[in-house]
Amino acid sequence: MRKGNTASDANEANGTCAPGKVGANMADAAVSSGAANVTSSADAEGPSSPTGASVPGNIARAYEALDSFWREQNQLYRDVATSFGISESAFDILYAIYLAGEKGIAQRDICVQMCIGKQTVNSSIHKLEREGVVVLESGPGRRGLLAHLTPVGLELAERTIVPMIEAELAALREFDDRELELALLLGRRYTDALRSHFANIPGVLLTSQSGKAALLDGEAALRGVKAAAQGDASAPRNDGAAKRGGEGEGAPPGGCLSSPNKKVR
Repeated sequence: MRKGNTASDANEANGTCAPGKVGANMADAAVSSGAANVTSSADAEGPSSPTGASVPGNIARAYEALDSFWREQNQLYRDVATSFGISESAFDILYAIYLAGEKGIAQRDICVQMCIGKQTVNSSIHKLEREGVVVLESGPGRRGLLAHLTPVGLELAERTIVPMIEAELAALREFDDRELELALLLGRRYTDALRSHFANIPGVLLTSQSGKAALLDGEAALRGVKAAAQGDASAPRNDGAAKRGGEGEGAPPGGCLSSPNKKVR
């Protein structure tokens, strides 16, 4: 899904954003692997950074291009939500609950997966509950309530969320195995580089993620995206994931299809 929220949501969010799906990495790959003109001008001098240091021309153009890609993707997802007459936060929450399947999902997990502030999630969840879209139920063997879709909510998700997922997968099918693998590899490298340099900012505390966990996440994402993009019938599917009472199969946990494209900028 989209790669960011409102500034208030981003500032309020209690947790870290889950890694974006491979769609979020396609922009990284486009600049890093496909823009020959960018890399060929590495020695060209570009604009100065806020510190006054000169930024190489290829870095400046890549920065601007990635920012433009992210903004354009944000607007695409915003347009989808608006077209269905659904607020952005409600659309994100509906997406998260749908993919959670029969097991449901806690509000704090929605906050982390969707990069939405807990107050926004809480108010949106209760509004959806009043509208008969969502029901909150006690989870087995755990504290707190888990959000599930009602039959009305499932019907809404099948009219809105499912077509969007199908469109996302259709977009991924535009790429071959090599391109998908490269996109994921570069996306992982870029995320790791951001983490490393953000960690050097005085006063900044980052949620830790072990290298092993990151590697496993990347490998799982690659397998899942390649299978889904190729239309592999044996790959985990999300359709009907939120059906309850034995009506459908649960959605696969985590992985590249567990949350919409999202990047706070």
